[in-house]
Amino acid sequence: MPQPLAGRMMGMEKTLIRRINDLADPSCINLGLGELRFPTPRAVLDHVRENVNSWRLGYSPNEGFPELRELIAARAGEGVSPDQVCVTVGAEEALLAALMVLVEAGDEVLIPDPGFPAYPSLVRLAGGEPKAYPLLPEDDFGLRAEKLMGLVTDKTRAVIINSPNNPTGAVHSSKELHTLARGLQSLPLTVISDEVYRDIVFGEPAASFAGLTDRCVTVNSLSKSHSMAGWRIGWCVAPPDIAKAVRTFHQLAVMCVPSLSQYAAIHALRGFADQELRANLEELRKRRDFAMACVDRYTGFPYVAPAGTFYLFVDVSGRLAKFDSSLDAALKLLAGEKVVTIPGRAFGRIGEGYLRISFAPGLDTLEEGIRRIGRFFRG
Repeated sequence: MPQPLAGRMMGMEKTLIRRINDLADPSCINLGLGELRFPTPRAVLDHVRENVNSWRLGYSPNEGFPELRELIAARAGEGVSPDQVCVTVGAEEALLAALMVLVEAGDEVLIPDPGFPAYPSLVRLAGGEPKAYPLLPEDDFGLRAEKLMGLVTDKTRAVIINSPNNPTGAVHSSKELHTLARGLQSLPLTVISDEVYRDIVFGEPAASFAGLTDRCVTVNSLSKSHSMAGWRIGWCVAPPDIAKAVRTFHQLAVMCVPSLSQYAAIHALRGFADQELRANLEELRKRRDFAMACVDRYTGFPYVAPAGTFYLFVDVSGRLAKFDSSLDAALKLLAGEKVVTIPGRAFGRIGEGYLRISFAPGLDTLEEGIRRIGRFFRG
């Protein structure tokens, strides 16, 4: 008789994003994956090609090469020490590591709704209970500090903030973040600020929670900002006691991030790819505007123009009467029109009635995919 799995894995499965993408064949128009279609910056690739034979590609220090941690600390702000940095295998490992060292069984962690689908599972893996705080359409999906504070209890151990937000593209205002920081400052909890989309904004720079409170763990990566998802470079910046514990967890879990990826990250963070990144951002702005025009033209569905990320969160609730849910609609859209979208329910209760559309693909792909979406819902 097979040995039963550990209780912590009961009910755990791939996120709905991955399950839907697993159903898609290569001929589908994929507007679902949260990955940019730009290549790794040429400046980074050229640097790796020119130097790979001279680099020692053994283990690095567990927490990452000192030079890389220095660059990350400098990005994090004045007074941040490289000793507060741990380089991780993408941002998701950084999130899990932070939760593992902070959360005990029965602790509550406040997570955004709608929000990144992995948050609830990561909290549960750490032994905690995810508790959603609302990001409402009538607030343009922006954070409202008062609403979040009203959900804090003596069981609350951490709060996850994600700005710019996946899936809505909302950028939380500096005013609301400061209000939240003042409200949380005296409480025995930690803010985990997921900033993986912070460099992908189309207006004013996104405010960071880092520095607003003494107990903040900042998570970031090169996956989105530098189109380096496959290099698996992430990091967290944390207060010294948390950083020390994160390093221990990281060492036990993965030892270290591959040295080759760290060398590439050092070159990227030195700024050699910045010109390419600016061009990519302008191209994304063009694709965002084009995608919104296509949604207007082919569907008429309402949406909030995203201030950041590369997603449109489209309200299809007015056309769901003949479907069981947004998931049912997304699956039938995939089967009938061969277009991959992500149902809003994947991101939380408030997301029901929406579809997330990525505008990372090229213009022709975007137009054809959105045209098919319009045809599907009119049928």
